[in-house]
Amino acid sequence: MDQQIDGGDNSRPPSCVEKVAFSIFKYFPYGGLQLDMMRIAKEFVRRGIKVELFCMDYDAEDAPPEITFRTLPAKGWAQHTQARNFEKQLAQVLKNEKFDAHISFSRVLPADWYFAADFPVGDDAKRSLFQKLSLRYRTFAAMERNLFSVDNRTKILCSTIHQQEMYQKLYNTPAERFFQLPPGIDESFSQALSLRSKRDVLREKLGVTDDENLLIQVTSAFRTKGIDRSIAALASLPENIRSKTRLLIVGRGKSAPYAKFASRCGVGEQVIFAGGRSDVAELIAASDLMIHPARNEVTGTALLEALACGTPVLCSGNCGFAKLAKESGGVVLPRRFRQKILNRTLMVLLSTPGKLSDLQMEAENYGKNGDFYRRAKAAVELITGITE
Repeated sequence: MDQQIDGGDNSRPPSCVEKVAFSIFKYFPYGGLQLDMMRIAKEFVRRGIKVELFCMDYDAEDAPPEITFRTLPAKGWAQHTQARNFEKQLAQVLKNEKFDAHISFSRVLPADWYFAADFPVGDDAKRSLFQKLSLRYRTFAAMERNLFSVDNRTKILCSTIHQQEMYQKLYNTPAERFFQLPPGIDESFSQALSLRSKRDVLREKLGVTDDENLLIQVTSAFRTKGIDRSIAALASLPENIRSKTRLLIVGRGKSAPYAKFASRCGVGEQVIFAGGRSDVAELIAASDLMIHPARNEVTGTALLEALACGTPVLCSGNCGFAKLAKESGGVVLPRRFRQKILNRTLMVLLSTPGKLSDLQMEAENYGKNGDFYRRAKAAVELITGITE
């Protein structure tokens, strides 16, 4: 299954970087990885460096005009077959055309740099025997193994030390190939605290009254980020609190099964699926609490967005940015998740007089002093070797 592919040439002098290639299997505008990728791409463009993005498919209406999109329609019915075919086509393009660097956001080679947005696919401890025997798993695990192999030279952009350690434990990847990026969100959030003064107007647009609690969760990966856990916690509240609490879910995910689950839990009318939105900052600023009981979360960009808006956070302990949430006065659940603990914690936060107001003040103070906007710049400086 494994095939060894040269990871790319990292020896080009920095001044030669004029055109770079990006690659990702699929592009859609509101995914966390896609947002990170676009922020980095736009930073390249800002510096006068051309970006060409290769993918299998993308939404043309939402494609930023300053980026050149090129599709490589990979053949195959199964995702893993498409992924292998995409990798082969991309390798041929990179061989025939001149790019000063290739930055991969999916596990494909050859690549000069790889942006690691997830934990290892090859972490067998979390896989069932059936999953480990599937061709899909074996294909993606092999692609990851090639990428992190000690024989490969691809440099890796990571978000946390824990993430790096997991990859090194599995693949013995040399430490000098890893580069840690600072936390990062879009610079538009730098003005988000001013939205708090418009909170009443924003809530009115959502149909939320002053005496109601508005919880928000921002994600496109509904199961991974624990949408079902949030719904169950809402349903567990005492009736006098539950009837005055709404849950707003923002993100382009498969909402139908979760809407049915909410109805079965008796809170179907209180859960709002807003879909992908461009006004995320306004929605977060209008909310009383961000809830994020993720099952698996390398970072937790949505947590930073909440803090930039002065909105307190309740999250699971396995979020990469849980430490920042705790520093801001937010509530971090134990890493070993228990639904009863989430239920009780949410009930206490919503039923204790003045508790949310106190947390909001702490979050606002933290947001005023937080430096959440350097990730894209740091990534480009590492890749080009040029510091502004």
